[in-house]
Amino acid sequence: MNKAMLIFGLFMALCFSPAVAQIEVVQEIAQEVSVAGITFPDTITDDQWKVFTANVAAGANPPIRLKMMIRGEAGSEETMVQAARRGRLQLAAPSLAGATSLVPELAVLQLPFLFDSAAQMDWIYDEILPQHFRDAFADSGLVFLHWIDSGWLGFYGPVSFADPTKVSGVKLRTAPTDAARLTAQKLMADAIYVPYPEIIPALQTGLIEGGMTSDYGFVTGGMAAEVKVFTLTRHSYDTGMMLANAAWYENLSASNKSLFLGAYGDTSEFRTRSRAYTAAELDRLAQTAGTRVVTLTPQQREVWAVATRPVHKALLDRIGAPAESLYAVIQDAKVRFSYIGD
Repeated sequence: MNKAMLIFGLFMALCFSPAVAQIEVVQEIAQEVSVAGITFPDTITDDQWKVFTANVAAGANPPIRLKMMIRGEAGSEETMVQAARRGRLQLAAPSLAGATSLVPELAVLQLPFLFDSAAQMDWIYDEILPQHFRDAFADSGLVFLHWIDSGWLGFYGPVSFADPTKVSGVKLRTAPTDAARLTAQKLMADAIYVPYPEIIPALQTGLIEGGMTSDYGFVTGGMAAEVKVFTLTRHSYDTGMMLANAAWYENLSASNKSLFLGAYGDTSEFRTRSRAYTAAELDRLAQTAGTRVVTLTPQQREVWAVATRPVHKALLDRIGAPAESLYAVIQDAKVRFSYIGD
């Protein structure tokens, strides 16, 4: 056998060896999955996405190749939700506000002072609401997988809003949900919607003077450089969620369905870490950026609750039966939780 034939023989043996054949099969069947969200670099949520990608890389069977678009490449939250519904994306991670375009009753979760305690709220989110929203999103061609915590809502602006009457007349960036709009209207603010990525330019140009956001959104979104005060009213809680295109999800293998339910990690553990991270960042901002962080006293909280309580009825009247049904579920769950205890 001459040298050329020997080289050819070795080449053919290598090409058809089991290892190479296996690599070719993996490359052939690996499915690309597009994941969309809006996450800032070097934050705790950004770190959790790394947990997600590592879990998918290690556990997907058949294998999956992720296309991560978590810097807002897919557009606004409303846009990414619609893209997931139509199958242009396989997974989307919008906030409550971003998902209300499909499931309007989600706005109920942003009603001011809906829950009596964090422990009560956490239990209801973990034990009661997931199945409710799996049913609600199914009608829109999406699968609700799990929550992704964002944090307690507050108001940022030029002055303290510990007194709710101080919100009157302020040009306030308000999320595009009925709960947020009605809350701003009840407080007689000048409610203005701008997309999340445009908040900083809007503050810089004076289009808005402040807004409502979660404490986590405030410490990661750069607002502290533009405003003097963040009033942590904790009037409601903001959370994101992981949604999957239903047709895509139903065609996954059983093991991959299970994988995507838990790939983001332990959501309860993430919630605890996220709250601790946010509290530490608020303390840091107060010391290094000169941002004043105001927390309501029990007396101030009660004044806020009384001032915004009419928003509950206004929201239920506006959305109708789906909101009334969800509201009843939450009220029933609060009674059930009272037997468990904080």
